Amino acid sequence: MKNNSYDDIGLGKYSWSYVIKWLVVVMIIYGLGGWLLVSRPFAFYTVRGSALNYSRIFFLHGLTVGFAGITGLMVSHSFHLNQTIKKLIFYLTIGCVLIGVTGGAINRSMEHKITLWYQILSMFCLDIILLSLVIGFLIVKDRAFKRTKAYWIGLLASASALIAGLFGDLVGFILDFGNWPGICGWYAHQIGYTLAEWQDALLRTHSDMMVVSVLSLLIAIANYRFGSYLIGKARAVRNIGEWCLIIGIILTLIIYLVAGLGGSGVQIPHIFTEKGFFEPRGQSVAGIDLGDFVIGTFTFIGALLITGASSFGQHDANHQLSRNEQITARGIFTAMICIYLCVGGLGFLEEYRADLYNSDVPTTPRGDFGFIFRLLHVDVCLLLFPAIMLIMLLAEHSLKEKDNRIVQILLRVGIFVTFIGALVFMVVNYHTFGPGTGILAVGILILLIGMIYYLVKDPTKKR
Repeated sequence: MKNNSYDDIGLGKYSWSYVIKWLVVVMIIYGLGGWLLVSRPFAFYTVRGSALNYSRIFFLHGLTVGFAGITGLMVSHSFHLNQTIKKLIFYLTIGCVLIGVTGGAINRSMEHKITLWYQILSMFCLDIILLSLVIGFLIVKDRAFKRTKAYWIGLLASASALIAGLFGDLVGFILDFGNWPGICGWYAHQIGYTLAEWQDALLRTHSDMMVVSVLSLLIAIANYRFGSYLIGKARAVRNIGEWCLIIGIILTLIIYLVAGLGGSGVQIPHIFTEKGFFEPRGQSVAGIDLGDFVIGTFTFIGALLITGASSFGQHDANHQLSRNEQITARGIFTAMICIYLCVGGLGFLEEYRADLYNSDVPTTPRGDFGFIFRLLHVDVCLLLFPAIMLIMLLAEHSLKEKDNRIVQILLRVGIFVTFIGALVFMVVNYHTFGPGTGILAVGILILLIGMIYYLVKDPTKKR
Protein backbone atom coordinates (compact mmCIF):
# COMPACT_ATOMS: atom_id res chain seq x y z
CA MET A 1 0.00 0.00 0.00
CA LYS A 2 3.01 2.28 -0.28
CA ASN A 3 2.52 5.44 -2.26
CA ASN A 4 5.29 5.30 -4.85
CA SER A 5 4.78 8.96 -5.85
CA TYR A 6 5.52 10.31 -2.38
CA ASP A 7 8.88 11.73 -3.44
CA ASP A 8 8.03 13.08 -6.88
CA ILE A 9 8.60 16.69 -5.79
CA GLY A 10 11.32 18.34 -3.76
CA LEU A 11 13.85 21.14 -3.53
CA GLY A 12 16.64 20.65 -6.05
CA LYS A 13 18.06 17.16 -5.55
CA TYR A 14 16.38 16.79 -2.14
CA SER A 15 13.05 15.01 -1.74
CA TRP A 16 10.13 16.74 -0.03
CA SER A 17 10.36 14.34 2.92
CA TYR A 18 14.02 15.23 3.44
CA VAL A 19 13.19 18.94 3.44
CA ILE A 20 10.26 18.38 5.80
CA LYS A 21 12.52 16.41 8.15
CA TRP A 22 14.72 19.46 8.59
CA LEU A 23 11.72 21.71 9.00
CA VAL A 24 10.61 19.41 11.82
CA VAL A 25 14.08 19.82 13.36
CA VAL A 26 13.64 23.59 13.24
CA MET A 27 10.19 23.33 14.83
CA ILE A 28 11.45 21.08 17.64
CA ILE A 29 14.31 23.45 18.47
CA TYR A 30 11.93 26.40 18.33
CA GLY A 31 9.33 24.59 20.43
CA LEU A 32 11.77 23.56 23.15
CA GLY A 33 13.40 26.98 23.29
CA GLY A 34 10.10 28.79 23.37
CA TRP A 35 8.62 26.35 25.85
CA LEU A 36 11.42 27.10 28.31
CA LEU A 37 12.00 30.80 27.61
CA VAL A 38 8.68 32.23 26.44
CA SER A 39 5.67 30.04 27.04
CA ARG A 40 6.72 27.96 30.04
CA PRO A 41 4.87 24.71 30.57
CA PHE A 42 1.23 24.93 29.59
CA ALA A 43 0.76 28.65 30.21
CA PHE A 44 -1.21 30.96 27.98
CA TYR A 45 -1.77 32.89 31.19
CA THR A 46 0.55 33.52 34.12
CA VAL A 47 -2.10 32.50 36.67
CA ARG A 48 -5.82 31.91 36.62
CA GLY A 49 -7.70 35.10 35.83
CA SER A 50 -4.71 37.02 34.41
CA ALA A 51 -4.64 38.63 30.98
CA LEU A 52 -3.48 36.93 27.80
CA ASN A 53 0.22 37.13 27.06
CA TYR A 54 0.70 37.90 23.36
CA SER A 55 4.27 36.61 23.35
CA ARG A 56 2.94 33.17 24.21
CA ILE A 57 0.14 33.39 21.69
CA PHE A 58 2.52 34.31 18.87
CA PHE A 59 4.96 31.62 19.99
CA LEU A 60 2.19 29.02 19.86
CA HIS A 61 1.06 30.17 16.40
CA GLY A 62 4.62 29.72 15.18
CA LEU A 63 4.26 26.03 15.99
CA THR A 64 0.65 25.38 15.08
CA VAL A 65 0.72 27.13 11.71
CA GLY A 66 3.73 25.09 10.62
CA PHE A 67 2.17 21.89 11.93
CA ALA A 68 -1.03 22.56 9.98
CA GLY A 69 1.00 23.35 6.85
CA ILE A 70 2.92 20.05 7.00
CA THR A 71 -0.38 18.24 7.58
CA GLY A 72 -1.75 19.84 4.42
CA LEU A 73 1.31 18.69 2.51
CA MET A 74 0.80 15.12 3.76
CA VAL A 75 -2.83 15.26 2.64
CA SER A 76 -1.87 16.41 -0.85
CA HIS A 77 0.50 13.44 -1.23
CA SER A 78 -1.60 10.80 0.46
CA PHE A 79 -4.63 11.57 -1.72
CA HIS A 80 -2.58 11.85 -4.95
CA LEU A 81 -3.76 15.39 -5.67
CA ASN A 82 -2.77 17.32 -8.78
CA GLN A 83 1.00 17.65 -9.26
CA THR A 84 0.86 21.46 -9.48
CA ILE A 85 -1.18 21.58 -6.27
CA LYS A 86 1.39 19.41 -4.49
CA LYS A 87 4.28 21.59 -5.66
CA LEU A 88 2.50 24.79 -4.60
CA ILE A 89 1.70 23.36 -1.17
CA PHE A 90 5.29 22.12 -0.76
CA TYR A 91 6.83 25.56 -1.32
CA LEU A 92 4.17 27.28 0.78
CA THR A 93 4.83 24.82 3.60
CA ILE A 94 8.50 25.82 3.65
CA GLY A 95 7.47 29.48 3.93
CA CYS A 96 4.77 28.63 6.45
CA VAL A 97 7.22 26.92 8.82
CA LEU A 98 10.24 29.22 8.44
CA ILE A 99 8.30 32.49 8.59
CA GLY A 100 6.10 31.12 11.37
CA VAL A 101 8.91 30.15 13.73
CA THR A 102 11.11 33.17 13.07
CA GLY A 103 8.08 35.44 13.40
CA GLY A 104 7.01 33.70 16.59
CA ALA A 105 10.54 34.15 17.97
CA ILE A 106 10.62 37.92 17.47
CA ASN A 107 6.94 38.89 17.70
CA ARG A 108 6.05 40.10 21.18
CA SER A 109 2.97 42.32 20.99
CA MET A 110 0.33 43.82 18.74
CA GLU A 111 2.21 47.12 18.79
CA HIS A 112 5.28 46.24 16.71
CA LYS A 113 3.75 46.16 13.23
CA ILE A 114 6.82 45.00 11.29
CA THR A 115 7.27 41.82 13.31
CA LEU A 116 3.51 41.31 13.56
CA TRP A 117 2.90 41.45 9.82
CA TYR A 118 6.01 39.41 9.12
CA GLN A 119 4.54 36.51 11.13
CA ILE A 120 1.12 37.05 9.57
CA LEU A 121 2.70 36.10 6.22
CA SER A 122 2.99 32.52 7.54
CA MET A 123 -0.74 32.51 8.25
CA PHE A 124 -1.44 33.71 4.72
CA CYS A 125 0.73 30.83 3.47
CA LEU A 126 -1.45 28.44 5.46
CA ASP A 127 -4.61 29.99 4.01
CA ILE A 128 -3.35 29.35 0.49
CA ILE A 129 -2.31 25.79 1.43
CA LEU A 130 -5.84 25.06 2.68
CA LEU A 131 -7.43 26.74 -0.35
CA SER A 132 -5.15 24.68 -2.61
CA LEU A 133 -6.28 21.51 -0.85
CA VAL A 134 -9.93 22.35 -1.45
CA ILE A 135 -9.23 23.11 -5.12
CA GLY A 136 -7.12 19.96 -5.40
CA PHE A 137 -9.98 17.79 -4.15
CA LEU A 138 -12.53 19.55 -6.37
CA ILE A 139 -10.52 19.01 -9.57
CA VAL A 140 -9.84 15.31 -8.94
CA LYS A 141 -10.75 13.48 -12.15
CA ASP A 142 -11.14 9.97 -10.76
CA ARG A 143 -14.93 9.63 -10.52
CA ALA A 144 -14.77 6.38 -8.57
CA PHE A 145 -12.56 8.04 -5.94
CA LYS A 146 -14.90 11.04 -5.72
CA ARG A 147 -17.73 8.68 -4.77
CA THR A 148 -15.85 7.32 -1.75
CA LYS A 149 -16.39 8.61 1.78
CA ALA A 150 -12.61 8.96 2.16
CA TYR A 151 -12.68 11.63 -0.56
CA TRP A 152 -15.47 13.55 1.16
CA ILE A 153 -13.74 13.43 4.53
CA GLY A 154 -10.62 14.95 2.98
CA LEU A 155 -12.59 17.63 1.12
CA LEU A 156 -14.84 18.58 4.05
CA ALA A 157 -11.96 18.69 6.55
CA SER A 158 -9.94 20.89 4.17
CA ALA A 159 -12.88 23.26 3.65
CA SER A 160 -13.53 23.41 7.40
CA ALA A 161 -9.87 24.23 8.10
CA LEU A 162 -9.94 26.94 5.41
CA ILE A 163 -13.01 28.59 6.93
CA ALA A 164 -11.44 28.37 10.40
CA GLY A 165 -8.31 30.06 9.04
CA LEU A 166 -10.34 32.87 7.47
CA PHE A 167 -12.13 33.41 10.78
CA GLY A 168 -8.71 33.71 12.40
CA ASP A 169 -7.70 36.28 9.77
CA LEU A 170 -10.82 38.30 10.61
CA VAL A 171 -9.99 38.15 14.33
CA GLY A 172 -6.47 39.39 13.59
CA PHE A 173 -7.81 42.19 11.40
CA ILE A 174 -10.09 43.41 14.20
CA LEU A 175 -7.27 43.16 16.74
CA ASP A 176 -4.95 45.20 14.54
CA PHE A 177 -7.29 47.72 12.91
CA GLY A 178 -10.24 47.89 15.31
CA ASN A 179 -13.33 49.28 13.61
CA TRP A 180 -11.50 50.62 10.55
CA PRO A 181 -13.00 51.14 8.01
CA GLY A 182 -16.26 50.67 9.96
CA ILE A 183 -17.65 47.51 8.35
CA CYS A 184 -16.77 45.17 11.22
CA GLY A 185 -18.29 47.43 13.85
CA TRP A 186 -21.42 47.88 11.74
CA TYR A 187 -21.84 44.12 11.28
CA ALA A 188 -21.23 43.42 14.96
CA HIS A 189 -23.95 45.94 15.85
CA GLN A 190 -26.36 44.37 13.36
CA ILE A 191 -26.05 40.94 15.00
CA GLY A 192 -26.35 42.27 18.55
CA TYR A 193 -22.69 42.47 19.59
CA THR A 194 -20.16 45.08 20.44
CA LEU A 195 -17.05 44.72 18.28
CA ALA A 196 -15.12 43.20 21.20
CA GLU A 197 -17.88 40.66 21.85
CA TRP A 198 -18.00 39.62 18.20
CA GLN A 199 -14.21 39.27 18.19
CA ASP A 200 -14.43 36.90 21.17
CA ALA A 201 -17.11 34.83 19.41
CA LEU A 202 -14.97 34.62 16.26
CA LEU A 203 -11.89 33.67 18.25
CA ARG A 204 -13.67 30.80 19.99
CA THR A 205 -15.01 29.62 16.65
CA HIS A 206 -11.60 29.86 14.95
CA SER A 207 -9.69 27.93 17.59
CA ASP A 208 -12.21 25.11 18.00
CA MET A 209 -12.78 24.66 14.27
CA MET A 210 -9.08 24.71 13.37
CA VAL A 211 -8.06 22.13 15.97
CA VAL A 212 -10.84 19.72 15.00
CA SER A 213 -10.30 20.29 11.26
CA VAL A 214 -6.56 19.53 11.38
CA LEU A 215 -7.22 16.44 13.51
CA SER A 216 -9.82 15.34 10.95
CA LEU A 217 -7.25 15.79 8.16
CA LEU A 218 -4.84 13.50 10.01
CA ILE A 219 -7.59 10.89 10.40
CA ALA A 220 -8.39 11.32 6.69
CA ILE A 221 -4.77 10.44 5.86
CA ALA A 222 -4.80 7.41 8.17
CA ASN A 223 -8.14 6.27 6.79
CA TYR A 224 -7.00 6.43 3.17
CA ARG A 225 -3.54 4.95 3.87
CA PHE A 226 -4.53 2.09 6.16
CA GLY A 227 -8.27 1.51 5.81
CA SER A 228 -8.99 1.51 2.09
CA TYR A 229 -9.04 -2.28 1.65
CA LEU A 230 -10.82 -3.52 4.75
CA ILE A 231 -13.24 -6.40 4.37
CA GLY A 232 -15.98 -8.03 6.43
CA LYS A 233 -16.95 -6.57 9.82
CA ALA A 234 -13.94 -4.25 9.83
CA ARG A 235 -15.20 -2.60 6.65
CA ALA A 236 -18.64 -2.14 8.19
CA VAL A 237 -17.09 -0.55 11.30
CA ARG A 238 -14.95 1.73 9.15
CA ASN A 239 -18.02 2.77 7.11
CA ILE A 240 -19.89 3.69 10.29
CA GLY A 241 -16.85 5.66 11.45
CA GLU A 242 -16.62 7.48 8.13
CA TRP A 243 -20.27 8.49 8.30
CA CYS A 244 -19.83 9.65 11.91
CA LEU A 245 -16.80 11.73 10.92
CA ILE A 246 -18.58 13.26 7.91
CA ILE A 247 -21.64 14.12 10.00
CA GLY A 248 -19.41 15.51 12.74
CA ILE A 249 -17.49 17.78 10.35
CA ILE A 250 -20.70 19.08 8.73
CA LEU A 251 -22.55 19.68 12.02
CA THR A 252 -19.50 21.30 13.62
CA LEU A 253 -19.10 23.57 10.61
CA ILE A 254 -22.75 24.61 10.74
CA ILE A 255 -22.70 25.20 14.51
CA TYR A 256 -19.56 27.31 14.46
CA LEU A 257 -20.52 29.26 11.35
CA VAL A 258 -23.76 30.22 13.08
CA ALA A 259 -21.90 30.98 16.32
CA GLY A 260 -19.31 33.15 14.55
CA LEU A 261 -21.55 35.00 12.13
CA GLY A 262 -25.09 34.59 13.43
CA GLY A 263 -25.16 36.98 16.33
CA SER A 264 -25.82 37.09 20.06
CA GLY A 265 -29.21 35.42 19.77
CA VAL A 266 -27.93 32.18 18.23
CA GLN A 267 -24.91 31.31 20.34
CA ILE A 268 -23.99 27.67 20.95
CA PRO A 269 -26.39 26.42 23.64
CA HIS A 270 -25.73 24.01 26.47
CA ILE A 271 -27.39 20.62 26.82
CA PHE A 272 -27.85 18.37 29.87
CA THR A 273 -28.03 21.43 32.12
CA GLU A 274 -29.31 21.63 35.68
CA LYS A 275 -32.38 23.46 34.30
CA GLY A 276 -33.22 20.90 31.65
CA PHE A 277 -31.97 19.27 28.49
CA PHE A 278 -31.42 22.48 26.46
CA GLU A 279 -30.61 26.02 27.61
CA PRO A 280 -29.17 29.08 25.81
CA ARG A 281 -25.56 29.99 26.56
CA GLY A 282 -25.31 31.95 29.79
CA GLN A 283 -28.68 30.78 31.12
CA SER A 284 -27.41 27.79 33.08
CA VAL A 285 -24.68 27.16 35.62
CA ALA A 286 -23.61 23.81 34.22
CA GLY A 287 -24.08 21.86 31.01
CA ILE A 288 -22.23 20.51 27.98
CA ASP A 289 -21.50 22.84 25.07
CA LEU A 290 -23.45 21.61 22.01
CA GLY A 291 -20.45 22.08 19.72
CA ASP A 292 -18.24 20.03 22.04
CA PHE A 293 -20.94 17.37 22.31
CA VAL A 294 -21.09 17.02 18.51
CA ILE A 295 -17.30 16.83 18.26
CA GLY A 296 -17.07 14.19 20.99
CA THR A 297 -20.06 12.16 19.81
CA PHE A 298 -19.49 12.18 16.06
CA THR A 299 -15.98 13.38 15.15
CA PHE A 300 -14.00 11.62 17.88
CA ILE A 301 -16.05 8.41 17.85
CA GLY A 302 -15.84 8.34 14.06
CA ALA A 303 -12.06 8.73 14.28
CA LEU A 304 -11.86 5.91 16.85
CA LEU A 305 -13.92 3.55 14.71
CA ILE A 306 -11.88 4.32 11.59
CA THR A 307 -8.46 3.97 13.24
CA GLY A 308 -9.53 0.94 15.28
CA ALA A 309 -10.88 -0.89 12.23
CA SER A 310 -7.78 0.00 10.19
CA SER A 311 -5.46 -1.18 12.98
CA PHE A 312 -7.05 -4.51 13.89
CA GLY A 313 -9.47 -5.34 11.06
CA GLN A 314 -9.04 -7.83 8.24
CA HIS A 315 -7.78 -6.48 4.92
CA ASP A 316 -8.14 -7.80 1.40
CA ALA A 317 -5.61 -10.56 0.74
CA ASN A 318 -3.91 -8.50 -1.98
CA HIS A 319 -3.65 -5.37 0.16
CA GLN A 320 -2.51 -6.52 3.58
CA LEU A 321 -0.88 -3.89 5.77
CA SER A 322 2.88 -4.17 6.11
CA ARG A 323 4.29 -4.34 9.62
CA ASN A 324 5.32 -0.69 9.27
CA GLU A 325 1.79 0.31 8.34
CA GLN A 326 0.17 -1.83 11.00
CA ILE A 327 2.24 -0.54 13.91
CA THR A 328 1.74 3.05 12.71
CA ALA A 329 -2.04 2.62 12.46
CA ARG A 330 -2.12 1.23 15.98
CA GLY A 331 -0.07 4.15 17.29
CA ILE A 332 -2.56 6.60 15.79
CA PHE A 333 -5.40 4.60 17.35
CA THR A 334 -3.67 4.84 20.76
CA ALA A 335 -3.33 8.60 20.38
CA MET A 336 -7.04 8.90 19.51
CA ILE A 337 -8.03 6.87 22.59
CA CYS A 338 -6.03 9.22 24.85
CA ILE A 339 -7.47 12.30 23.12
CA TYR A 340 -10.99 10.98 23.50
CA LEU A 341 -10.65 9.99 27.16
CA CYS A 342 -9.15 13.35 28.10
CA VAL A 343 -11.09 15.79 25.92
CA GLY A 344 -14.32 13.83 25.58
CA GLY A 345 -14.30 12.24 29.03
CA LEU A 346 -12.83 14.78 31.43
CA GLY A 347 -13.94 17.59 29.15
CA PHE A 348 -17.58 16.61 29.38
CA LEU A 349 -17.22 16.18 33.15
CA GLU A 350 -15.71 19.63 33.53
CA GLU A 351 -18.45 21.24 31.44
CA TYR A 352 -21.27 19.25 33.04
CA ARG A 353 -20.07 20.32 36.49
CA ALA A 354 -19.14 23.88 35.58
CA ASP A 355 -20.55 24.87 38.97
CA LEU A 356 -17.41 23.23 40.38
CA TYR A 357 -14.81 23.65 37.60
CA ASN A 358 -15.57 26.91 35.75
CA SER A 359 -12.27 28.79 35.88
CA ASP A 360 -13.88 32.01 34.62
CA VAL A 361 -15.79 32.43 37.90
CA PRO A 362 -13.58 33.22 40.94
CA THR A 363 -15.89 31.51 43.44
CA THR A 364 -16.04 28.02 41.91
CA PRO A 365 -14.47 25.60 44.43
CA ARG A 366 -12.42 23.59 41.89
CA GLY A 367 -11.83 26.37 39.39
CA ASP A 368 -8.05 25.93 39.54
CA PHE A 369 -8.44 22.36 38.33
CA GLY A 370 -10.71 23.63 35.55
CA PHE A 371 -8.10 26.20 34.59
CA ILE A 372 -5.36 23.58 34.37
CA PHE A 373 -7.68 21.36 32.35
CA ARG A 374 -8.25 24.14 29.80
CA LEU A 375 -4.52 24.49 29.33
CA LEU A 376 -3.59 20.83 29.27
CA HIS A 377 -6.43 19.53 27.13
CA VAL A 378 -5.43 22.05 24.45
CA ASP A 379 -1.63 21.99 24.77
CA VAL A 380 -1.25 18.25 25.29
CA CYS A 381 -4.28 16.45 23.89
CA LEU A 382 -5.32 18.69 21.00
CA LEU A 383 -1.92 20.05 19.91
CA LEU A 384 0.89 17.75 21.05
CA PHE A 385 -0.84 14.41 20.41
CA PRO A 386 -1.99 15.28 16.86
CA ALA A 387 1.55 16.54 16.16
CA ILE A 388 2.86 13.15 17.29
CA MET A 389 0.36 11.47 14.96
CA LEU A 390 1.90 13.49 12.12
CA ILE A 391 5.39 12.34 13.15
CA MET A 392 4.13 8.75 13.14
CA LEU A 393 2.93 9.14 9.55
CA LEU A 394 6.22 10.75 8.47
CA ALA A 395 8.26 8.01 10.15
CA GLU A 396 6.21 5.23 8.53
CA HIS A 397 6.83 6.79 5.14
CA SER A 398 10.61 7.01 5.34
CA LEU A 399 12.09 4.66 7.95
CA LYS A 400 13.13 1.04 7.61
CA GLU A 401 10.90 -1.47 9.37
CA LYS A 402 13.11 -1.95 12.44
CA ASP A 403 13.67 1.77 12.97
CA ASN A 404 10.03 2.60 12.39
CA ARG A 405 8.98 -0.02 14.95
CA ILE A 406 11.28 1.55 17.56
CA VAL A 407 9.99 5.05 16.81
CA GLN A 408 6.35 3.99 16.90
CA ILE A 409 6.78 2.17 20.22
CA LEU A 410 8.58 5.15 21.76
CA LEU A 411 5.91 7.57 20.57
CA ARG A 412 3.10 5.28 21.70
CA VAL A 413 4.60 4.86 25.18
CA GLY A 414 5.31 8.60 25.35
CA ILE A 415 1.70 9.42 24.51
CA PHE A 416 0.38 7.06 27.18
CA VAL A 417 2.72 8.34 29.92
CA THR A 418 2.01 11.96 28.99
CA PHE A 419 -1.71 11.22 29.09
CA ILE A 420 -1.40 9.74 32.60
CA GLY A 421 0.57 12.79 33.69
CA ALA A 422 -2.10 15.08 32.30
CA LEU A 423 -4.78 13.13 34.20
CA VAL A 424 -2.85 13.42 37.47
CA PHE A 425 -2.24 17.11 36.83
CA MET A 426 -5.89 17.80 36.08
CA VAL A 427 -7.59 15.56 38.65
CA VAL A 428 -5.25 14.91 41.56
CA ASN A 429 -2.74 17.73 41.96
CA TYR A 430 -2.56 20.78 39.70
CA HIS A 431 0.44 22.44 41.35
CA THR A 432 3.43 23.19 39.13
CA PHE A 433 5.83 20.85 40.91
CA GLY A 434 3.34 18.18 41.92
CA PRO A 435 3.40 14.52 40.84
CA GLY A 436 1.63 15.30 37.56
CA THR A 437 4.51 17.50 36.49
CA GLY A 438 7.02 14.68 36.92
CA ILE A 439 4.95 12.18 34.96
CA LEU A 440 4.33 14.76 32.23
CA ALA A 441 8.05 15.49 32.03
CA VAL A 442 8.87 11.78 31.64
CA GLY A 443 6.21 11.36 28.93
CA ILE A 444 7.36 14.38 26.96
CA LEU A 445 10.99 13.25 27.29
CA ILE A 446 10.05 9.85 25.79
CA LEU A 447 8.22 11.61 22.96
CA LEU A 448 11.27 13.80 22.35
CA ILE A 449 13.55 10.74 22.24
CA GLY A 450 11.20 9.12 19.72
CA MET A 451 11.19 12.21 17.51
CA ILE A 452 14.98 12.53 17.66
CA TYR A 453 15.38 8.85 16.79
CA TYR A 454 13.15 9.36 13.74
CA LEU A 455 15.15 12.38 12.62
CA VAL A 456 18.50 10.63 13.08
CA LYS A 457 17.46 7.39 11.37
CA ASP A 458 15.56 8.97 8.49
CA PRO A 459 17.65 8.06 5.40
CA THR A 460 15.78 10.19 2.85
CA LYS A 461 17.83 12.69 0.91
CA LYS A 462 17.85 12.59 -2.84
CA ARG A 463 14.88 12.14 -5.14
